Amino acid sequence: MMEALRTASSLEELKKEPWRLQIQADTTAEQLRGLVLKNYHVFIRSNQCAAVVKGELHELKEQTTEIMREIPELKEFSTHTQEETAQIVTKHGDIQFVFDHYLQLTELLEIPQLLEACIHNELFDSALDVIQFAKETFEDNSKVSNVVIQALVREVTQMTGVLREKLLQKLREDLQLALCVRIVSFLRRLDALTDGSGHVGSIDHERQLKEEFLSCRSAWLASLTRTITTNDPYQYTVQLIDVKRTSWFDMITQYSAIFGNETVDGKVDPPLCRWATSTVADFIQILMKQLPKIDDFSSLATILEQSLFFGGSLGRVGVDFRAILVVYFEDHIVELLASSWQTACRDFKANLSLHALGGGGSTMSATPIVLASYRNSMNGNGSGTASPFQPRVPSNDEDVSPPRVLMSFPLLAEFTNALLTSFNDLRLCTLASLNSRLAGRLHQTLATLVLCVHEFCVKNSLLVDQDGAKSSKAASLHDAVSDMNEVIASDLLPYVARCFQRLFPSVNIRSSSLAALNVLALLELMRERQLLRPVDANET
Repeated sequence: MMEALRTASSLEELKKEPWRLQIQADTTAEQLRGLVLKNYHVFIRSNQCAAVVKGELHELKEQTTEIMREIPELKEFSTHTQEETAQIVTKHGDIQFVFDHYLQLTELLEIPQLLEACIHNELFDSALDVIQFAKETFEDNSKVSNVVIQALVREVTQMTGVLREKLLQKLREDLQLALCVRIVSFLRRLDALTDGSGHVGSIDHERQLKEEFLSCRSAWLASLTRTITTNDPYQYTVQLIDVKRTSWFDMITQYSAIFGNETVDGKVDPPLCRWATSTVADFIQILMKQLPKIDDFSSLATILEQSLFFGGSLGRVGVDFRAILVVYFEDHIVELLASSWQTACRDFKANLSLHALGGGGSTMSATPIVLASYRNSMNGNGSGTASPFQPRVPSNDEDVSPPRVLMSFPLLAEFTNALLTSFNDLRLCTLASLNSRLAGRLHQTLATLVLCVHEFCVKNSLLVDQDGAKSSKAASLHDAVSDMNEVIASDLLPYVARCFQRLFPSVNIRSSSLAALNVLALLELMRERQLLRPVDANET
């Protein structure tokens, strides 16, 4: 443009141009001065605004600096907020997952309650299915640290223990064989589900299962006997034997059906042997407490018969304990008979002592030693003097009736009746093994009888070699005692020995009883004690 203006203008014009431009500049400056003067307040306001802006900029700078200092914290807070937001999103996803699988999760949460209901209603098969389902479901998540899963596993484990105790409690009840087999199979299956070491199926596990079975069934057996009243020892013992015989046989049959008759390490079922030994020992302890309370031989015979039948019936399952039972019955029978025989000896001694010479009391009320009819018959036969002992052999071995001569000697008759009564009692429960012991006791009893007579004769000077001058009363007593001694030797001792041998008719037993019950030894004792006249060699 300047180039065009310069080209279009003349030289003169160009020379005047600076002056014209100066005038224009002065005019412009004057106009500017006028504007300044006219609008001076604008500059004041502008200056004030500049000061305000400068102050605000300074303040803005300070705030900006403070904001810069807070930015790291804000950044950290934003990061935390972002993380929380992510967690909330994750939880929301989990909640949504739970909501989407609500029915399935509800079924899992109800497993403990379902298991408890099955146990309460004795649905053991269903309970085992629930336990197996829970194990398969939670086994893969066993390492997951989930509170709900851990709680479910803990509750299922607790209910598993309750189920096992419930099964053992059922074994303590009255059960048939089929139900016993089912319960033991449930126990095996339950142990297989809960065992993680492979112990199930081993010998140790089978032994433990047998011991638990025997322990529970023993508790059932004990509950049966607790209902029996103990007021009457005989009735209590008979009922106890009947209950135990039936229940023991059933129990051993159940045991054999469930576990078989296997041998372990060469031994025949050690748990069953231990149980049988302990149970038989307990039964014998009860029997030992009750037998002393029973003194009636008919009742004792019934108990003996029932006990031997009890032991024999269990012999079919290998638990025959009759040999042990016999020992305790033998002791009690021997004690009863010995007591009866001792009483007979005491009564004989007491009645005989009433006839002592110089006694304070009258002999009128005492049982006579010999009846007057016997003395008269002896005098009538011209045998007033007692003859030496001549053994009287019965004409018939089957004749066990008492010698009639004993009826003439009331003291001997009472003693014989006491022995015969005890023999009749013994006949009810005769045990072959008692022969030797009872023969020895009977020999002692008869020897005691002889010694009682000897003591009476010594006190009253009535021995055979003391038949000198005596008063009529002493002579009469001497004759009566001499006659009694002759009858003891010739009739009483052989008769008692024959009756005792009839209780044990076997030839072998008879020979052993003769060794213990020796009549000849008793006769020799009477001669030694000067109760009989010595036998001359010519008379033998």
